[in-house]
Amino acid sequence: MPRETCYDKRTTPSQYGWLPIDSLSVMPTQFQEVEVILNRFFVKKLSRPDLTFHEYQCQFTQVPEQGSEQKAISSVCYKLGVTAVRLGSCIITREPIDPERMRTKDWQLQLIGCRELSCQNYRERQALETFERKILEEKLKETFKKTIIEKDYELGLIWWISGEEGLEKTGHGWEVHRGRQIDLKIETDEKLYLEIDIHHRFYTPFKLEWWLSEYPNIQIKYVRNTYKDKKKWILENFADKSPNEIQIEALGISLAEYHRQEGATQQEIDESRVVIVKKISDYKAKPVYHLSQRLSPILTMETLAQIAEQGREKKEIQGVFDYIRKNIGTRLQESQKIAQVIFKNVYNLSSQPEIMKVNGFVMPRAKLLARNNKEVNQTARIKSFGCAKIGETKFGCLNLFDNKPEYPEEVHKCLLAIARSSGVQIKIDSYFTGSDYPKDDLAQQRFWQQWAAQGIKTVLVVMPWSPHEEKTRLRIQALKAGIATQFMIPTPQDNPYKALNVALGLLCKAKWQPVYLKPLDDPQAADLIIGFDTSTNRRLYYGTSAFAILANGQSLGWELPDIQRGETFSGQSIWQVVSKLVLKFQDNYDSYPKKILLMRDGLVQDGEFEQTIRELTHQGIDVDILSVRKSGSGRMGRELTSGNTAITYDDAEVGTVIFYSATDSFILQTTEVIKTKTGPLGSARPLRVVRHYGNTPLELLALQTYHLTQLHPASGFRSCRLPWVLHLADRSSKEFQRIGQISLLQNVDREKLIAV
Repeated sequence: MPRETCYDKRTTPSQYGWLPIDSLSVMPTQFQEVEVILNRFFVKKLSRPDLTFHEYQCQFTQVPEQGSEQKAISSVCYKLGVTAVRLGSCIITREPIDPERMRTKDWQLQLIGCRELSCQNYRERQALETFERKILEEKLKETFKKTIIEKDYELGLIWWISGEEGLEKTGHGWEVHRGRQIDLKIETDEKLYLEIDIHHRFYTPFKLEWWLSEYPNIQIKYVRNTYKDKKKWILENFADKSPNEIQIEALGISLAEYHRQEGATQQEIDESRVVIVKKISDYKAKPVYHLSQRLSPILTMETLAQIAEQGREKKEIQGVFDYIRKNIGTRLQESQKIAQVIFKNVYNLSSQPEIMKVNGFVMPRAKLLARNNKEVNQTARIKSFGCAKIGETKFGCLNLFDNKPEYPEEVHKCLLAIARSSGVQIKIDSYFTGSDYPKDDLAQQRFWQQWAAQGIKTVLVVMPWSPHEEKTRLRIQALKAGIATQFMIPTPQDNPYKALNVALGLLCKAKWQPVYLKPLDDPQAADLIIGFDTSTNRRLYYGTSAFAILANGQSLGWELPDIQRGETFSGQSIWQVVSKLVLKFQDNYDSYPKKILLMRDGLVQDGEFEQTIRELTHQGIDVDILSVRKSGSGRMGRELTSGNTAITYDDAEVGTVIFYSATDSFILQTTEVIKTKTGPLGSARPLRVVRHYGNTPLELLALQTYHLTQLHPASGFRSCRLPWVLHLADRSSKEFQRIGQISLLQNVDREKLIAV
């Protein structure tokens, strides 16, 4: 489809009701209109009966604990004999509930009435989607009785291909299974769509005890029962007692007897070690004793990567990673086949499902600025043109790899080249080796303190592959002395690309900034951008981890998190962070920012930003709040035609955006896949961005979001999938939860990007 500039042009709604933005405000930079392919299929327009529901109020005998009300209401929905879902604090059903099921000793329902839900209302539309998803799940299970269908919080439904057909790859103790990811979306115009994709899962037919013996250095985080409901657990620890020695007080029997009653063989009990597990997603859950022969590990790509890093099946595992990265053409073809099956068997449709085509726009790329505002096309060019900002000039190196008192050669050359281009001299002659590093804790603390006393605040640690716990221990010891660490695992052959990224990471931790961002020439653009993220250590969430930059990408640093229960941010903590950064902005510019852009990783929860909005409005500061979501946006592609050959598909161009004015949102392609001689490796996943508050034109927010993904000072050649402020906030929250001792960070300079 030919490209056109989109200004002063009104687009018409597509046949599917997916609206691009009605009109784009005139900006200095023009967008180009393109046709975009989505892995979505129009099913039907919801009828009045589809939208009409009985609504019930749920009253509990004992009021649920604060924060668990929604979960309690959702649990009631499974006990009513009809399909039911939660809508706010109520329950809705299409069929009336049998009066005998409306009361138990724990709760009772009261009919409010019967009404039609509105797809224009966000909460009601979400409830409709949940209801239709349940109907889809029930009909798939009823029609295809021998297949397995699982619910996934982020992805919708996973429909597994059974038997040998679904088994794609195998290795020593692991398998790769293929399935289909199926979700549905309802738009504001009452139209329902299926979203379908290929899905893979790593699986092991072996039990936890086998893995503990075969792969003792592989960290297993999650496990599932090998019997009954396949319940999933967090693996917490191990116990020194035998199954017969552990007593379950509530039942008055031993752990061995309990599992015997649950079908365990005597051999399973005798050959098990006792492990300690906890329920997933329940911070109040108490530890439970379990048996290693009655559990199986839940494998991830990280698990297989750890096996490969140890040199076992490295080639085979890399082949698996390449294999499961299906290109978008393969994904669309498979999706269309599955849509045909669902159309026929679930929705009784004889029509051929059509791949969705919508109007989109390609936005211009960002311009990166090196030393003296020199425009560069990638961060790697700072080797020739110098860094935008200079930081610390003294560095240390701790070589735990080969005991040589020196930097790896390529890193050494790279650091000197960057310093020379930046017009500064650096001191990189402070070395220690493994033979210099003490063995006991007190001596290690003194080691780092003495290094810090020499003015060394950033150290490169060269070491062989090690478990995360070992790196975290070193990192904590260094942070106690106010030293940031950059880790490097040497490769058999010198790798200048890896060396550059190591050098960039080291410099960012030392308050350098390799590149800035050319700011948008628009008075409505934000001049302060802050990203928020949360992470968990399985017990507590490390919320309000924040990172901020100015409009030109200059870092204002990170802020300490507020430790909290649950994934809802504390409104007070958010305001504390924002107010600190506003004052820091004032220190630089002698005024408050005119407009702030706040980005939240994931869904914005009720009340999180209310105080911040109120305080900023009182000061006359405009604010926009965006929810940036990594899932829920499907795939974005484009048709490729060449002469009379068949149509093929490729990923949408980086910077492609689709606007949805009715929901004040857009989806944005921010990354591109790796190109190989045999074709693209995998398919990129776009972001879904929803405006929670503010009045800046949506296309300007999209452009600023896109440009922030291209600012990646710690990588020479790649951009981020997330905007830089969220990328750093995400990395920071994970780093904080690994460290676990927030007090260690109090004396660390906020401009040292310790999490890159």
